[in-house]
Amino acid sequence: MNCEPSFSMVNVNMKKRVSYPIKFFSLIFLSFLLLFLGVAGGFLFQKLKAEKKILKAKERQNIEILRRIANDDVKSVALDLFFLSVHPVLHQMIDNTIPVAPQKLADDFLAFCSNSGRYDQIRFLDKTGMERIRINFNQGQPYIVPEDKLQNKVKRYYFADTFAMEPGRIFVSPFDLNIEQGKIEQPLKPMIRFGTPVVNLTGQKQGIVLLNYLGTKLILKLKEELPDSMDSFMLLNTEGYWLKGESAEDEWGFMYEDRKDLTLAKRHPEAWKEISTQDEGQFVSDQGLYTFTTVWPLGKSMLSSSGSSKAFQASTAALSGKKYYWKIVSQVTTEKIKGLKSAIFLSWLPYLGIVFIFILLASFVFAMALENRKQVLKERIERERLQGVLEMAGAVCHELNQPLMGVSGYSELLLLDTLKDTHQYETIRKIKGQVDRMGIITKKLMHVTQYKTKTYLKGHIVDIDAASDE
Repeated sequence: MNCEPSFSMVNVNMKKRVSYPIKFFSLIFLSFLLLFLGVAGGFLFQKLKAEKKILKAKERQNIEILRRIANDDVKSVALDLFFLSVHPVLHQMIDNTIPVAPQKLADDFLAFCSNSGRYDQIRFLDKTGMERIRINFNQGQPYIVPEDKLQNKVKRYYFADTFAMEPGRIFVSPFDLNIEQGKIEQPLKPMIRFGTPVVNLTGQKQGIVLLNYLGTKLILKLKEELPDSMDSFMLLNTEGYWLKGESAEDEWGFMYEDRKDLTLAKRHPEAWKEISTQDEGQFVSDQGLYTFTTVWPLGKSMLSSSGSSKAFQASTAALSGKKYYWKIVSQVTTEKIKGLKSAIFLSWLPYLGIVFIFILLASFVFAMALENRKQVLKERIERERLQGVLEMAGAVCHELNQPLMGVSGYSELLLLDTLKDTHQYETIRKIKGQVDRMGIITKKLMHVTQYKTKTYLKGHIVDIDAASDE
């Protein structure tokens, strides 16, 4: 007998039994996974949103700190200038009341320069533009410039603009680079000049006191006060030129003929449009998150001018109040924002991994539980079906048993009335034998109806004789 069909059926059944748990597992796992991804995605989105909100708040706070530092520094320079402009020895000198006044004033200016440490030059220029006293900071080794080294600055814009002012007012030059002997000083020396007219006892202008404030000191101070959460900042003038930029090559473009296009307005016009038209603000562009504020260095009694990048060129316009300002700008690049997203994801990755493994195991447990439940239900249905079949078989056997008993009884009577060793006798005996055998079978089948149906569900071949003996 060929057994191949049986093995084929077994393989098919085995494949079905294996495929069902896999299907259950796949459905449950995918359902849980989609739910998990939705919840995790929503959580990470809210977390990123909160982190961005914190980042924006920190950037605004940091920029405000830098603005206050810059404003306070300018105010303190104005106070120093006022102190020096009313120095008693200075007025003794211009009124020629004490012969030794020039030397005494130079000594006092030298001490002041040494103690302050933030002025590259402290000067008194007479009304002709001639330097009468000049102190050079000399990189921390200040000295009094000899008389034969003093220069006439009458053609410099800062002298003309300062001397033209009313007494008591302060001139603040543009933030630019220092020029010596008609050339930009090397190494570069960023400078802001603060000047005020000096008058004699009759109120006549006799010259100006001029402080060359080291702009590098201001930039370094801003860097030192830079909060840990802030990487860097940019300092821009009114035209969008970098006074302090991300790269030194971008800085001071207005001082060089070949760098006139090095402005934020040219490089990122949309960003500059936002920054230049508002006092402060925050916005997102293709370059990242910009945060900015405006520094107004000029107080009520201060004026400035357009200045000049040429040594002996006059300024073209006076500037006051809102026309003279610097912009402090911070930029969080798009790459850094992407890095923030990655950092948040990586920080939560271990927890997400644990949840993922839990979902995997839970899906497997649920799938096996469902498969077991399905098998139990299937066996129960099959058992009930077989039980019904067996009960029906029992009823049929019961109905057959009575006629068979009658036939068996009649056969017995016929055998008594028939001669042995005759053809009729053998025929009746065989009929009775078959009827008795049939009766035995029906009785056994009736016993089988009481047999445990789980044996059939396991696919075993049933031995009726053995089943009827239980």
